[in-house]
Amino acid sequence: MVMEHRYGAAMIRRFLRKELNSYLTARGKENVAEPPLDRVEDQAYVRYNKGGMVMYLLKDQLGEDKVNHALKSLIEKFAFKGAPYASSTDLIAALRAEARPDQQQLITDLFDKITLFDLKVTDAQTMRRPDGKWDLTLTVEAHKRYADGKGKETEAPLDAMVDIGAFTMNPTALQFGQANVLSLKPQRIRKGVQKIELVVDHQPKFAGVDPYIKYIDRNIDDNIKAVDVK
Repeated sequence: MVMEHRYGAAMIRRFLRKELNSYLTARGKENVAEPPLDRVEDQAYVRYNKGGMVMYLLKDQLGEDKVNHALKSLIEKFAFKGAPYASSTDLIAALRAEARPDQQQLITDLFDKITLFDLKVTDAQTMRRPDGKWDLTLTVEAHKRYADGKGKETEAPLDAMVDIGAFTMNPTALQFGQANVLSLKPQRIRKGVQKIELVVDHQPKFAGVDPYIKYIDRNIDDNIKAVDVK
């Protein structure tokens, strides 16, 4: 969060990509069993790399103030005391107390389960309107899967708020900054294929689903697509 406040949300993508790559690489080499975040012990790729992404997504979905309030309440309850000490159960309870009813499943997915997302843009087209603005239509395919400790996956229902973005430059470019963002707003994404329509002020060159990599997605290369002009 210090980095985001200093350099802006557009720059946080590099950090999240690094954390995601480290997590995915290490879980692929796991020779025992990957634990969910609420039961992790020594596996740094879970508690550190995945943990950082989870806390950032919680901040994004619940709000920074609510996450900070949950952490503050945990400290106030357990600081300067002996056993029983705070555990992951206490942290999750503090977060659930701040979350709305419709956000409880997100906490379950992030802490209690090993959850993997598959979010991709399969088509992106734009057309100039008579008023000078641009219509943008994206075709998005989305899936959510639960994995067990050995990596076996099962399809799960998906109903999540995910960022949809329109840009004048590819967000993967080193020169990318906030000035290149035409639109970046959360949209409700469900399992399967869906079309999303936006109106932006200038011609969009690239469009993406979860373009800043807030969700744990094993293939982020298909999250962003160049936009075709009709």
